[in-house]
Amino acid sequence: MKKMDIGKDFSVDPGGRFYSDKMPSGEQFREEHLKPCIESLAEDEKVEITLDNGVDGYGSSFLVEGFAGMVKYGYISAQDLLDKLDFLYSDPDFEFFEKKIKKYIAEAKFNSQSYISTKNN
Repeated sequence: MKKMDIGKDFSVDPGGRFYSDKMPSGEQFREEHLKPCIESLAEDEKVEITLDNGVDGYGSSFLVEGFAGMVKYGYISAQDLLDKLDFLYSDPDFEFFEKKIKKYIAEAKFNSQSYISTKNN
């Protein structure tokens, strides 16, 4: 099992949806952290994502773009992504964010949009 700690490996202040929001965004998280991690997993391997290490919380735009974007842009099906993710947190309040992530992934329509980076905007 691979491990990813959002607060340590990405940002303690994850914010906007896109690179163009000029903050640690969901798009940046997905493209630079989650997508490469998922692509590097063996067939039956999972990634354990720590949600609460130094992070106060997450906005819905970050969660939708960061996680459901994997499905929306056709990188992986919703069920396959859900099967590859395990969430870890010591603060019980972060169960709310885990449920939101899973809901957004489950509701995402596979390959429903073409990805166009906002990195240089």
